[in-house]
Amino acid sequence: MTFRLLNALKRNLVVVGLLCLVSCSNQSPVGDYSGEIKDWVHEVFRGKYITSSNESPIDLILRQTPNGMLAEMTFSHPKIKTVKRTGTWEVGDGERVIRFEDGKSPSEFFLIKRGVRFAFQTKEGLSNEDGSPILLIRNVGASRKAAYPLRIKFMDGGDAMVEGGAARSTMSGEWRQAGQGFVVVTQLPPDRNDDLGDEALETYKYFLEWAGDESRDLVLKKIVLMRPFLRKDGSKRQSWMSSLIFADNPRLKLK
Repeated sequence: MTFRLLNALKRNLVVVGLLCLVSCSNQSPVGDYSGEIKDWVHEVFRGKYITSSNESPIDLILRQTPNGMLAEMTFSHPKIKTVKRTGTWEVGDGERVIRFEDGKSPSEFFLIKRGVRFAFQTKEGLSNEDGSPILLIRNVGASRKAAYPLRIKFMDGGDAMVEGGAARSTMSGEWRQAGQGFVVVTQLPPDRNDDLGDEALETYKYFLEWAGDESRDLVLKKIVLMRPFLRKDGSKRQSWMSSLIFADNPRLKLK
Protein backbone atom coordinates (compact mmCIF):
# COMPACT_ATOMS: atom_id res chain seq x y z
CA MET A 1 0.00 0.00 0.00
CA THR A 2 2.76 2.39 0.89
CA PHE A 3 4.51 1.67 -2.44
CA ARG A 4 1.32 2.45 -4.40
CA LEU A 5 0.76 5.67 -2.46
CA LEU A 6 4.33 6.79 -3.18
CA ASN A 7 3.90 6.12 -6.90
CA ALA A 8 0.61 8.02 -6.96
CA LEU A 9 2.23 10.93 -5.12
CA LYS A 10 5.11 11.01 -7.62
CA ARG A 11 2.67 11.07 -10.54
CA ASN A 12 0.74 13.93 -8.95
CA LEU A 13 3.93 15.91 -8.40
CA VAL A 14 4.92 15.45 -12.05
CA VAL A 15 1.48 16.65 -13.19
CA VAL A 16 1.66 19.67 -10.87
CA GLY A 17 5.15 20.47 -12.16
CA LEU A 18 4.00 20.29 -15.79
CA LEU A 19 0.97 22.46 -15.07
CA CYS A 20 3.21 25.01 -13.35
CA LEU A 21 5.61 24.99 -16.30
CA VAL A 22 2.77 25.54 -18.78
CA SER A 23 1.27 28.26 -16.59
CA CYS A 24 4.59 30.09 -16.25
CA SER A 25 5.39 29.81 -19.96
CA ASN A 26 1.97 31.26 -20.89
CA GLN A 27 2.18 34.10 -18.38
CA SER A 28 2.30 37.49 -20.04
CA PRO A 29 5.37 39.62 -19.28
CA VAL A 30 3.50 42.90 -19.90
CA GLY A 31 4.99 45.48 -17.56
CA ASP A 32 8.09 47.55 -16.84
CA TYR A 33 11.22 45.61 -15.81
CA SER A 34 14.49 47.06 -14.53
CA GLY A 35 17.91 45.72 -13.65
CA GLU A 36 21.51 46.04 -14.75
CA ILE A 37 24.02 44.24 -16.93
CA LYS A 38 27.78 44.04 -16.52
CA ASP A 39 30.19 44.33 -19.42
CA TRP A 40 33.97 44.47 -19.78
CA VAL A 41 35.28 48.02 -20.12
CA HIS A 42 38.96 47.18 -19.58
CA GLU A 43 40.21 43.76 -20.66
CA VAL A 44 43.75 42.51 -20.31
CA PHE A 45 44.92 39.49 -22.33
CA ARG A 46 48.28 37.84 -21.87
CA GLY A 47 50.16 35.11 -23.69
CA LYS A 48 53.47 34.19 -25.32
CA TYR A 49 55.05 33.78 -28.72
CA ILE A 50 57.09 30.60 -28.38
CA THR A 51 60.21 29.56 -30.31
CA SER A 52 62.72 26.78 -29.62
CA SER A 53 64.95 29.18 -27.71
CA ASN A 54 62.74 31.98 -26.42
CA GLU A 55 59.34 32.87 -25.01
CA SER A 56 58.23 36.41 -25.88
CA PRO A 57 55.39 37.82 -23.73
CA ILE A 58 52.42 39.49 -25.44
CA ASP A 59 50.13 41.85 -23.51
CA LEU A 60 46.95 43.11 -25.15
CA ILE A 61 44.64 45.68 -23.52
CA LEU A 62 41.20 46.51 -24.93
CA ARG A 63 39.29 49.47 -23.50
CA GLN A 64 35.80 50.92 -23.97
CA THR A 65 36.05 54.66 -23.33
CA PRO A 66 34.02 57.81 -24.10
CA ASN A 67 36.65 58.49 -26.79
CA GLY A 68 36.15 55.14 -28.50
CA MET A 69 37.32 51.53 -28.39
CA LEU A 70 41.06 51.71 -27.74
CA ALA A 71 43.67 48.97 -28.05
CA GLU A 72 47.22 48.69 -26.74
CA MET A 73 49.66 45.85 -27.43
CA THR A 74 53.10 45.24 -25.93
CA PHE A 75 55.48 42.64 -27.39
CA SER A 76 58.67 41.81 -25.51
CA HIS A 77 61.56 39.85 -27.00
CA PRO A 78 64.83 39.04 -25.19
CA LYS A 79 66.98 40.13 -28.15
CA ILE A 80 65.10 43.25 -29.33
CA LYS A 81 63.63 46.36 -27.75
CA THR A 82 60.11 46.05 -26.38
CA VAL A 83 57.53 47.12 -28.99
CA LYS A 84 54.41 48.99 -27.90
CA ARG A 85 51.57 49.71 -30.36
CA THR A 86 48.31 51.61 -29.90
CA GLY A 87 45.19 51.54 -32.03
CA THR A 88 41.48 50.74 -31.98
CA TRP A 89 39.28 47.65 -31.85
CA GLU A 90 35.75 46.59 -32.66
CA VAL A 91 33.54 43.53 -32.37
CA GLY A 92 33.64 41.57 -35.63
CA ASP A 93 31.95 38.44 -36.96
CA GLY A 94 32.57 36.21 -33.92
CA GLU A 95 35.87 37.88 -33.06
CA ARG A 96 37.51 41.11 -31.92
CA VAL A 97 39.22 43.05 -34.69
CA ILE A 98 42.27 45.09 -33.57
CA ARG A 99 43.79 47.68 -35.89
CA PHE A 100 47.04 49.65 -35.54
CA GLU A 101 47.61 52.62 -37.84
CA ASP A 102 51.30 53.16 -37.10
CA GLY A 103 52.78 52.11 -40.45
CA LYS A 104 53.97 48.76 -39.09
CA SER A 105 52.95 45.38 -40.44
CA PRO A 106 50.80 43.48 -39.73
CA SER A 107 48.34 46.26 -38.93
CA GLU A 108 45.25 44.11 -38.32
CA PHE A 109 44.83 41.31 -35.77
CA PHE A 110 41.95 39.08 -34.68
CA LEU A 111 41.17 37.79 -31.20
CA ILE A 112 39.06 34.63 -31.54
CA LYS A 113 37.57 32.82 -28.54
CA ARG A 114 38.73 29.23 -28.10
CA GLY A 115 37.14 27.94 -24.88
CA VAL A 116 38.73 29.82 -21.98
CA ARG A 117 41.53 31.08 -24.26
CA PHE A 118 41.72 33.32 -27.30
CA ALA A 119 43.59 32.69 -30.54
CA PHE A 120 45.62 35.72 -31.67
CA GLN A 121 45.62 35.77 -35.46
CA THR A 122 46.13 37.78 -38.66
CA LYS A 123 44.71 37.28 -42.16
CA GLU A 124 48.05 35.92 -43.31
CA GLY A 125 48.30 33.58 -40.34
CA LEU A 126 50.17 33.87 -37.05
CA SER A 127 51.61 30.96 -35.08
CA ASN A 128 54.40 29.84 -32.81
CA GLU A 129 57.57 28.43 -34.35
CA ASP A 130 56.20 24.86 -34.10
CA GLY A 131 53.00 25.84 -35.96
CA SER A 132 50.73 25.89 -32.90
CA PRO A 133 48.39 28.87 -32.51
CA ILE A 134 49.35 31.83 -30.35
CA LEU A 135 46.92 31.77 -27.43
CA LEU A 136 46.09 34.58 -25.03
CA ILE A 137 44.10 34.29 -21.83
CA ARG A 138 42.09 37.01 -20.12
CA ASN A 139 43.70 38.21 -16.90
CA VAL A 140 40.54 38.56 -14.81
CA GLY A 141 42.34 40.25 -11.92
CA ALA A 142 43.67 43.04 -14.13
CA SER A 143 40.46 43.41 -16.18
CA ARG A 144 37.47 45.46 -15.10
CA LYS A 145 33.71 45.32 -15.60
CA ALA A 146 31.16 48.12 -15.25
CA ALA A 147 27.44 47.90 -14.50
CA TYR A 148 24.90 49.54 -16.80
CA PRO A 149 21.21 50.01 -15.95
CA LEU A 150 18.78 48.22 -18.25
CA ARG A 151 15.03 48.75 -18.55
CA ILE A 152 12.71 46.71 -20.76
CA LYS A 153 9.05 47.63 -21.09
CA PHE A 154 6.66 45.02 -22.49
CA MET A 155 3.45 46.54 -23.81
CA ASP A 156 0.11 45.11 -24.92
CA GLY A 157 0.00 44.26 -28.62
CA GLY A 158 3.63 43.14 -28.76
CA ASP A 159 5.34 46.53 -28.63
CA ALA A 160 8.46 46.96 -26.49
CA MET A 161 10.93 49.60 -25.37
CA VAL A 162 14.52 49.07 -24.24
CA GLU A 163 16.48 51.74 -22.42
CA GLY A 164 20.17 51.56 -21.53
CA GLY A 165 22.13 48.34 -21.42
CA ALA A 166 24.30 47.26 -24.33
CA ALA A 167 23.09 49.98 -26.72
CA ARG A 168 23.44 52.88 -24.22
CA SER A 169 20.34 54.27 -25.92
CA THR A 170 16.54 54.15 -25.90
CA MET A 171 15.13 51.88 -28.59
CA SER A 172 11.62 50.83 -29.57
CA GLY A 173 10.71 47.46 -31.01
CA GLU A 174 8.55 44.42 -30.41
CA TRP A 175 8.42 41.32 -28.22
CA ARG A 176 7.19 37.79 -28.80
CA GLN A 177 7.22 34.46 -27.03
CA ALA A 178 10.14 32.17 -27.89
CA GLY A 179 10.05 28.68 -26.39
CA GLN A 180 9.75 28.97 -22.61
CA GLY A 181 10.81 32.62 -22.71
CA PHE A 182 10.61 35.80 -24.73
CA VAL A 183 12.68 37.68 -27.28
CA VAL A 184 12.68 41.46 -27.62
CA VAL A 185 13.78 42.83 -31.01
CA THR A 186 14.80 46.47 -31.31
CA GLN A 187 16.75 48.70 -33.69
CA LEU A 188 19.20 51.49 -33.03
CA PRO A 189 17.68 54.89 -33.93
CA PRO A 190 18.56 56.10 -37.48
CA ASP A 191 20.63 59.01 -36.18
CA ARG A 192 23.01 56.48 -34.58
CA ASN A 193 23.56 54.44 -37.76
CA ASP A 194 25.78 56.73 -39.84
CA ASP A 195 23.06 57.30 -42.47
CA LEU A 196 23.24 53.74 -43.78
CA GLY A 197 19.49 53.58 -44.41
CA ASP A 198 16.63 51.79 -42.68
CA GLU A 199 17.55 48.36 -44.07
CA ALA A 200 21.00 48.64 -42.47
CA LEU A 201 19.99 49.63 -38.93
CA GLU A 202 21.74 47.80 -36.09
CA THR A 203 19.36 45.21 -34.63
CA TYR A 204 19.45 44.02 -31.02
CA LYS A 205 17.76 40.85 -29.77
CA TYR A 206 17.28 40.31 -26.03
CA PHE A 207 16.48 36.73 -24.94
CA LEU A 208 14.73 36.44 -21.56
CA GLU A 209 13.13 33.76 -19.40
CA TRP A 210 11.16 33.70 -16.17
CA ALA A 211 13.37 33.50 -13.07
CA GLY A 212 11.77 30.17 -12.10
CA ASP A 213 10.82 31.14 -8.55
CA GLU A 214 7.76 32.73 -6.94
CA SER A 215 8.70 36.19 -8.18
CA ARG A 216 7.71 37.76 -11.49
CA ASP A 217 11.34 38.51 -12.28
CA LEU A 218 12.84 37.89 -15.71
CA VAL A 219 16.43 36.80 -16.33
CA LEU A 220 18.40 37.94 -19.37
CA LYS A 221 20.08 34.97 -21.06
CA LYS A 222 21.90 36.72 -23.90
CA ILE A 223 21.97 39.71 -26.25
CA VAL A 224 22.50 39.19 -29.98
CA LEU A 225 23.58 42.11 -32.15
CA MET A 226 23.26 42.25 -35.94
CA ARG A 227 25.43 44.99 -37.42
CA PRO A 228 25.53 46.33 -40.99
CA PHE A 229 28.65 45.91 -43.09
CA LEU A 230 29.56 47.57 -46.38
CA ARG A 231 32.26 46.35 -48.74
CA LYS A 232 35.00 48.88 -49.49
CA ASP A 233 33.55 49.65 -52.92
CA GLY A 234 30.09 50.09 -51.38
CA SER A 235 28.59 47.62 -53.86
CA LYS A 236 27.12 45.13 -51.41
CA ARG A 237 25.78 45.30 -47.90
CA GLN A 238 26.07 42.32 -45.56
CA SER A 239 25.29 41.73 -41.91
CA TRP A 240 27.33 40.01 -39.25
CA MET A 241 26.42 38.90 -35.77
CA SER A 242 27.95 39.10 -32.34
CA SER A 243 26.47 37.93 -29.07
CA LEU A 244 26.88 38.63 -25.38
CA ILE A 245 26.16 35.56 -23.24
CA PHE A 246 26.07 36.04 -19.48
CA ALA A 247 27.72 33.68 -17.00
CA ASP A 248 25.53 35.19 -14.26
CA ASN A 249 22.21 36.04 -15.85
CA PRO A 250 21.07 39.60 -15.01
CA ARG A 251 17.74 39.68 -13.19
CA LEU A 252 15.11 42.22 -14.20
CA LYS A 253 12.47 43.07 -11.60
CA LEU A 254 8.92 44.21 -12.33
CA LYS A 255 8.46 47.80 -11.20
